[in-house]
Amino acid sequence: MTEQAIKKQVAREYYNVLYGAKLHLASYDICEKVPTAISMISLSFGVLGLSFSQLNSNSLASLLLIIGIIGIILKPRELQKEQYKAIGGSLTDISKKLEDVYCQIDEQDIDSVHQARTDLKIIRGDHSSVVMLSPVFLSSWYAHYKLFSEHNSDWMCSELALDWKDKIPFSLRITVVVLLAAAVLWADPLCMATKSWAWFSEPCVGCWQNISDSSQAITPTTEAIPDTKPNYGATK
Repeated sequence: MTEQAIKKQVAREYYNVLYGAKLHLASYDICEKVPTAISMISLSFGVLGLSFSQLNSNSLASLLLIIGIIGIILKPRELQKEQYKAIGGSLTDISKKLEDVYCQIDEQDIDSVHQARTDLKIIRGDHSSVVMLSPVFLSSWYAHYKLFSEHNSDWMCSELALDWKDKIPFSLRITVVVLLAAAVLWADPLCMATKSWAWFSEPCVGCWQNISDSSQAITPTTEAIPDTKPNYGATK
């Protein structure tokens, strides 16, 4: 294994370990902060609803109900938040060891390459021994943010040739595109939706108009017929 190959192997293992650490820490943050935020929002709108009648609406009540359901779904994961934190800390320690191994690799020293290979094998064993938990919903988006913003990972991006597509999850990009398309259709600045609906509904309206006109043409019209019978009494 050459020096460049061992560096790339260390960088790839560093990415896997650190991403797993950030995924668990992101799950811990969600379980720690989201239920508290849900309670504060629900309580705040409940108190404000006593003073402002505009807040006593069915749409707002439905929104608060959905937020409450999210809190109920997160309740079982909230009981595991300490495990998420402990696993994230263990993986973070392993990632630091990998960073030290990468820094100790010398291009001119073959012994350092062999030592890095041995250390990498040991660290991979430590990584495999860590028991992972299933992540919380949407924690992968938050984990990508924590991975590339909270750490100096330039050397990892350089070794693995990571660009912005790798830093932004594909599911997040698809979600943003769908939301933007829905917002444009809802705003309808060019009246595209109105014109499309008019295009589809115009033939039907024309058919009904034609049927109505034909029914009016078939209906007989009763007009007063003048009496043409001669009045013989007037001539006498």
